[in-house]
Amino acid sequence: MYQYILPDSGEGTHESVIMSWAANVGEKVLEDETLLEIESDKAVVELPSPITGYLAKIYVEAGDTGIVGEPIADIVETQEELQAYQSGNSPQASSLADSEKQAESKDEPKDENKEEPSQAIASSGQAIHDQSVDVRQLAVPRVRRYARSKEVDLHLVQGSGNHGKITIEDIDAFLKNGGATKLTIEEPMDATVAQSKESIPEQAEASSNQEKAKPAVASSEEFSEVIEKIPAIRRTIADAMAKSSSEVAQVTVFDQAEVDALVDHRNKMKVIAAERDIKLTFTPYLVKALVAVLKRFPELNVSLDMAKNEISHHQYYNIGVATDTPRGLMVPMIRNAERKSLFDIAKEISEIAEKARDGKIAASDMGKGSISVTNVGAAATAGVWSTPIINLPEIAILNVGRIDKVFVPDQEGNPVLKNMMKISFAFDHRAIDGVYVQKAINLLKAYLSDPDLLLAEG
Repeated sequence: MYQYILPDSGEGTHESVIMSWAANVGEKVLEDETLLEIESDKAVVELPSPITGYLAKIYVEAGDTGIVGEPIADIVETQEELQAYQSGNSPQASSLADSEKQAESKDEPKDENKEEPSQAIASSGQAIHDQSVDVRQLAVPRVRRYARSKEVDLHLVQGSGNHGKITIEDIDAFLKNGGATKLTIEEPMDATVAQSKESIPEQAEASSNQEKAKPAVASSEEFSEVIEKIPAIRRTIADAMAKSSSEVAQVTVFDQAEVDALVDHRNKMKVIAAERDIKLTFTPYLVKALVAVLKRFPELNVSLDMAKNEISHHQYYNIGVATDTPRGLMVPMIRNAERKSLFDIAKEISEIAEKARDGKIAASDMGKGSISVTNVGAAATAGVWSTPIINLPEIAILNVGRIDKVFVPDQEGNPVLKNMMKISFAFDHRAIDGVYVQKAINLLKAYLSDPDLLLAEG
């Protein structure tokens, strides 16, 4: 029998949501063919079956969260082993069952006089876990963050999740019983009170039923709600945005570029691109322009590590392209963009966007970026500016809106109708100064105004 252990699907991933299983229990699976899909903090990943055999057991069902390093499935090699496993007669199944029983007997000895863990906490405030135990062993990252936000010591909380892991529900129950700092200690009843309670069981039972009957939410249809778990990727997006907003000294410069020549160039080249089955938008021009700017303003191609007091000067040009997907915003990278032509970049953008929308993007497709670009022009209705949030650990991001025809003055001051692209350029003031950034933006505008210059230098 092969026990499938959930692997780390990315750098430092601690858990993954099981999106779907490609086979049901009892069905045959083939080596190296997709067995399941998982959604980690970074991406959706397909995991193959490690052997050819039959799926004997699923530990983590679709929609549930698996812990890296813990089993998610058992696979046997033959139908005979499958039948023995399902009947409980196989050595492996018997061994697993014995191990589980031994674990249960160790964790919960049959002692009728012993208090339940939650009762022990409420009455004595004693820790369930030894203080020397690393909290990373007690709960997954999001539960630990939740515990910190509630000022709860995880050593005092009894876990009810898989393998005794502490869940958010466990923390809520713990707080309901008094919390980490103000434990509710029930006073012992004297004999008179105890006797009076015994004499009115109906009243006590009615009171208990009334407590149980209290609705958790308002019963009115006006306030009805549907509760669901936050997807791993959405949670990651939220955490990343919050971290960027709280840590970065962000400044956003609003500007605009005259792009008559760029519009003409794109209109001409998109016909040629279409003949090669390539969709040419303005985004590949933006990628090329950012590469050209980074070459001349290398201090924008860095990352900060304040904890280590270090600045990393990147020797690569990886441009992140923000992509809207059903699962949320993702930023896959155009790697080594300086080596690729305009058409190469356009084709790659289409490919990674399709992978992201289909949930097939890999963790290796993201991260290690130089700078990112987000183009909301197609969705914007008025071409307004915005304040994009920097994609850490990068130190800058470019956002562009719609290209609108606007009357602007010529050299003689006469109004001339021009195609104007609105630019929002956000940067981390901890790493770079405003004058340096404005000079970089001026060069960016020059490239967008003159595509021939862009393609010559980019």
